[in-house]
Amino acid sequence: MKTYTVHRDYIARENSIIDIIHLDDFVDAQKFRVDNACINNGGWQSWNPCTETFPGKKQLPLTCFGIKQWNSYLVFPETKYKSSKNIILGQFISYLRWNDFYLFFVSVGNVTGTLPPVQFIFNRKENTVSIEICDKGNEWKTGDVTGRIEIFTADSYFEAREKLLSIFGNQHFDSISHLGNNPGGWESWYNHYANINQELVTEDLNKLVTTENIISKGNYSSRIFQIDDGWEQALGDWQIRKDRFKDGFTEITSKIENENYIPGLWIAPFIIDSRSETAAAHPDWLLRDEYGNLVSAGYNPLWGKDGTFYCLDLSRDEVISHLDKIIDTAINEWGFRYLKLDFLYAGMLYGNYHQKTASYKIYSRAIKTLTARKTNKLGKPVAYLGCGVPFELSFKYLPLSRIGCDTYEKWTNPLLRLIHWNGRNEAWLNVKDTLGHAMWDGIIFKNDPDVVFIRKDNCTLTDEQKYLIAGVGELFGSQFMYSDDPGKAGESEKYMTEKILSFANKYKNEEFGITQISENFYEIYSKSGKYKGSIDMGKNPMLKIDEVE
Repeated sequence: MKTYTVHRDYIARENSIIDIIHLDDFVDAQKFRVDNACINNGGWQSWNPCTETFPGKKQLPLTCFGIKQWNSYLVFPETKYKSSKNIILGQFISYLRWNDFYLFFVSVGNVTGTLPPVQFIFNRKENTVSIEICDKGNEWKTGDVTGRIEIFTADSYFEAREKLLSIFGNQHFDSISHLGNNPGGWESWYNHYANINQELVTEDLNKLVTTENIISKGNYSSRIFQIDDGWEQALGDWQIRKDRFKDGFTEITSKIENENYIPGLWIAPFIIDSRSETAAAHPDWLLRDEYGNLVSAGYNPLWGKDGTFYCLDLSRDEVISHLDKIIDTAINEWGFRYLKLDFLYAGMLYGNYHQKTASYKIYSRAIKTLTARKTNKLGKPVAYLGCGVPFELSFKYLPLSRIGCDTYEKWTNPLLRLIHWNGRNEAWLNVKDTLGHAMWDGIIFKNDPDVVFIRKDNCTLTDEQKYLIAGVGELFGSQFMYSDDPGKAGESEKYMTEKILSFANKYKNEEFGITQISENFYEIYSKSGKYKGSIDMGKNPMLKIDEVE
């Protein structure tokens, strides 16, 4: 394994290329070239599309048509580069693959320290890989280390995993050890979305523990019951809506604990609705650009005057103290021990910070502070789930994280496909992201692939699609969540429950590898050599595994 430590000997060149690597420094460039490689881009945050781009093909677009607020989601912050026929953009952990031979480019500056996130620019025409860092606003001194890049080859999928493990270790998983190897649970979002209240949530809990369902019947190391979006007064006003939860949360969390579930709660700490009470009371807390305009964090028709929501200025000490108090309240007053921290990429969107520095430093301080509580006031362990999370800056603090876009109760989302939005909620794209990050599971993150669907009502997924979603999550994920009404299980739901549980039990002790053969077809195989199979994401989605004779 060859190691690069990249130094900068000049001051404050923002978002610069700090090195250009020629492939012939590592491989036979006559045979192994960027233009004939399959390129895995890794992605910079949870919702980036992650798949292999095949020779001659363009990378999936990172911007969309029509909704400009979404274009800040997937583009590496402050980059000057765009993907094209000759340019593929990857981040954090990316590789080139030629059949079973891999050449990896891994940014390791945050394994033991805090350095800017890295983007790799794969140039097919020049046969080079350039290294770009996100450091706008930082000041460097001569000799400062600005990036650490590990470059290595591997002759197989499993050898690549072993080398990644040697780099990242597994100490960052200590904070979630109490969850065990296969936590499972229920969350409110994909059945009720934001339309939740005290009675509905309590009814779901009662049904979950009194009926036979995939969580009550499954062999999970721990169980989670998560209340998702809809409980808060407004985005940025993280107080309980009394019209929906008139008794607050302490009674509900006590009931959840008494049923041997871990109480979970969704919060999006870094974003805010400009109409919120918090924004009105503290307008200076909202991040602005150099021209005084609010920095957009995205679009949601339920949030913001015109659907636009904004970023908090995380460089302000009072903002960090405010957010830290919210986390403390959720844990030590309301009784939650599993917090889903969402839309975290907003902490990396650059603005005219109150304290002049780089966004990566601001984000790192904020996320370290918000995840500092490992136990509650009673000494019980606390866990955090990252979502919309900047991968490179977060794996140490949020080792359990979503590694793909939101899923959906439909296989495709035609409208959002039409505008080329590749951070869309969609079952097909969600599974593709899980497969693209399969190699990370248990090494970089405990991969959270999002929920499975078993229900028949309000769901157009076929049985084969449901089975494929669940099977991929079991093989290449470390958390199993679902969101259906557990009291509405008919014969078809019972059949699918038994089929998925049988799959999980059969392969629970096997480690699987994966090779992408084409855009929609993958080969899978067990490390033991006992099983091989395939995943078809095309017109007839299917997961198939056979025992090797």
